[in-house]
Amino acid sequence: MHSSWTWPLAALVLLSLAACHPVVVRSQESTVADVTVPTRPTNDLNILALGRADEAGRIVLRATGIEVARGETATIGLMGPGMAPGTGFVVLGIGFQANVIRYGETQGGSGASQPAAVLSLVVPPDAATGLYSIVAVRGFEIATLSGGIEVRS
Repeated sequence: MHSSWTWPLAALVLLSLAACHPVVVRSQESTVADVTVPTRPTNDLNILALGRADEAGRIVLRATGIEVARGETATIGLMGPGMAPGTGFVVLGIGFQANVIRYGETQGGSGASQPAAVLSLVVPPDAATGLYSIVAVRGFEIATLSGGIEVRS
């Protein structure tokens, strides 16, 4: 059996347990309240750029993405915070393989050096043409570069 005071009492208990303090604002009135907004934790994993190795093995990293052909194996690089041992990589598509060759730091270019990873990317011969995203995963952190890899025929 519920009494008329059960619901207000339950709400009061929940508010006190959550350390909340209600603020009453009525129509045509204003009030002052100290509101604390919790900060969101920063993500230490982020893909800022990727690139593909040229014939000399040099990788130029850009935020615009890369092109690969069906059935080829390409050496690619990813740059950004968190590109360190313990970070794994996945291409969102069937049959792709992204294997870490090494981790390191960027050199040259503009700006400060950034952590980087060099991968061997195996593109399946029957991959559909189009854009694919690459994901970096470390523990419970995930970073995605959406549409960063374009498969061409």
